[in-house]
Amino acid sequence: MKEEKELSPLIEEKKELHPLFNWNRFLFKCLASISLVLIIAIIFKQPSPALEEGERWVRETMEREFPFAKAAEWYENALGAPLPFTAENWSPADEQAQDMPQVALPASGHILEDFQTNGRGILVEIGAGEKVRAVKDGTVIFNGEKEGIGKTVVVQHADNSESWYGHLASVSVLPYTKVKAGDTLAEAKMVDQSEEGQFYLAIKQDGVFIDPNQVIPFD
Repeated sequence: MKEEKELSPLIEEKKELHPLFNWNRFLFKCLASISLVLIIAIIFKQPSPALEEGERWVRETMEREFPFAKAAEWYENALGAPLPFTAENWSPADEQAQDMPQVALPASGHILEDFQTNGRGILVEIGAGEKVRAVKDGTVIFNGEKEGIGKTVVVQHADNSESWYGHLASVSVLPYTKVKAGDTLAEAKMVDQSEEGQFYLAIKQDGVFIDPNQVIPFD
């Protein structure tokens, strides 16, 4: 009887573990991870024609961007709580505004350079210093310089798409920040100290750039 009493707190404690945590699964995942690391090490340390296909697959997988937005959405739907590194802008599902549009206009303006010009994005003229906003809910996965479009923010969305915002003067968000459609991301860059500004917008769907004007009409 004494032994049963001593074991009962352990049983109760185990029941209170995180919903995603299971001791058997945890041990299995540890062993599987170790095995995977060893296999990958062998592939890269022992060059062989028979292993070339596996090495190429590993490289392509490691270079592919992790779907943060989709993972965060699944986590919240499953557990009702945010991923720890995306918690800053999160609120419980029953308290979120339901009238937020699925697609928002990043800024009012007209197209200076269309998609057909470079096959990647469009250049939009707006007022100098005007705010540039997220077109859809998502997670910021990049904030920095990109060749050809300068200061850039990239937002990843749960539908496996990305929206790129370039030619920015200043950025208001940090990487791995969750944003909603219509949230401010940055300010548009001024053009030669004039009263006009401009920003670059690109939309990438399943790894391919598509015409943003077909998704968000400007004119």
